[in-house]
Amino acid sequence: MRALVPFRARGLALPALLASSVLVGCGAKKEAAPVIGTAVVDRRTIVVDAQATGAVEPINVIEVKSKASGQITRMPVETGSQVKAGELLVQIDTRDVKNQYEQSAADLRSAQASLEVAQSQKKRSDELYKTRIITTQEYEAAQLGLTQAQGAIVRASTNVDLAKQRLEDATVIAPVNGTIIDKPVSLGQVIASATGSVSGGTTLLKMADLTKVRVRALVNETDIGNVRPGQSTRVTVDAYPERPFQGVVEKIEPQAVVQQSVTMFPVIVSLDNNEGLLKPGMNGEVSMLIDRRDNVLAVSNDAVRTVREAAVAATFVGLNPDRVSAQVREMQAQMRSSGGGNGAGAGQPAGDMPSAKAVQMGEKKADAKGAPTSDRRGGAPTAAGGNSGGNGGARSAGGSVTRVRTALVFVEDAPGKFSPRLVRLGASDYDFSEVVSGLKEGEKVATLAVQALQAKRDQQNDRFRSMTGAGGMPGVQSTTGGAGGRPAGGGGGGGGGGGGGARGRWWRASSRRSLTCYTPRPFAWRWARCEPTNCARSSPCLAS
Repeated sequence: MRALVPFRARGLALPALLASSVLVGCGAKKEAAPVIGTAVVDRRTIVVDAQATGAVEPINVIEVKSKASGQITRMPVETGSQVKAGELLVQIDTRDVKNQYEQSAADLRSAQASLEVAQSQKKRSDELYKTRIITTQEYEAAQLGLTQAQGAIVRASTNVDLAKQRLEDATVIAPVNGTIIDKPVSLGQVIASATGSVSGGTTLLKMADLTKVRVRALVNETDIGNVRPGQSTRVTVDAYPERPFQGVVEKIEPQAVVQQSVTMFPVIVSLDNNEGLLKPGMNGEVSMLIDRRDNVLAVSNDAVRTVREAAVAATFVGLNPDRVSAQVREMQAQMRSSGGGNGAGAGQPAGDMPSAKAVQMGEKKADAKGAPTSDRRGGAPTAAGGNSGGNGGARSAGGSVTRVRTALVFVEDAPGKFSPRLVRLGASDYDFSEVVSGLKEGEKVATLAVQALQAKRDQQNDRFRSMTGAGGMPGVQSTTGGAGGRPAGGGGGGGGGGGGGARGRWWRASSRRSLTCYTPRPFAWRWARCEPTNCARSSPCLAS
């Protein structure tokens, strides 16, 4: 016989039964806290350079043409041949020009004979005219004959010179030392002369001096201000990836080039190529040295965040975002009051940066007075936006100026415990940034690169939800109402887009079979998982 449970007992047991079923169904198993990576602040060399790509090309390309027309009878060079000035390149058929030369030479000899006769007649006419044997008209005719004979000599000599020049033009020689880089004609081909116009005629060969080459690199307009003529560069080509070639910036062309809506400026880099390893057309990567800092205190770029990212970054290290934002604002105020916004040069003394501990007492007083805090989750509160200070410059030995900027890092005070700190950074490469002030050698800072990537992805999802005004992206749903029955606050229809409530709960699809619910807490994010078949999306997430 089944035992009957009293009504009061059933009433008392039912809530406990429901609570236990929800705990079992939603999976109250506590997940391990995510591991936060750290990086040590140490000394290293920072090299700042501007990267660009370009192709190797000769400085001067000479198009070899012939002033003579005819058939090519000799061509002893090929593409790639090294030639010296005066060596034979192409021989054109000389039969026609040689005949013209011989005819001109014969005309010259005839003119010379006529001149001798005219001179003899002029001499006799002078004697006869003195004795009045010939008339004045006969004397003047003899004088005219001599003048005409002299003119014939000039014309004949000029024709001989022209014929000789045409004969020499049939033999094409190298104008300078260089390398044959193109050979568009072949033996036996009939070519046309280029005497009609400079651009006319048949191009026989192209040659260039490859002992010095250049790279025409396109530099982004954001980097062109740091590039100047005479600057040293390093060029790497795919053919010799382990061997960089040293070059010098020759000039910066004034006309910009726009490619795919990106504005770039051509920069000409000249290189010595005495070994002949660089060939025209090779693709090269140009690295132009902008600044170099040796043995300076440096921090990993993965640990550096902007001041605007204070609230978002705080959640990654388990800190209250509102409290961190307030601390950052207080540190900024201390920097402005101490004149830290003017920056400091590298090697110049700079004041210590305020830390979170220095403003902790002020925070407690503000909390006791009920000071309002921001509920924004999509980013740092607007009061903390923007970088304060950092307007000074750090000047290197080469004369380039590196802007000093203010950034945010999280310093590890104890294992797993972090506090925010504002620092001043100078020169920066792809991996590290120079520490001007704010950090000491040996300190550890939290690396937040992976977490920041995920945060940007979340912001994109929130932006999508706020624009659509619907339930957000597929597989993502939010619930209203937080602890104590407070609303989740502002985002769009997706609940939380663009800055949801401080105590709201959001659901996110982590796989096809499970949902991840994360609930913001004053000092940490707590996670819990539940199966969709056992736990409704709109039900509260039970996270211990």
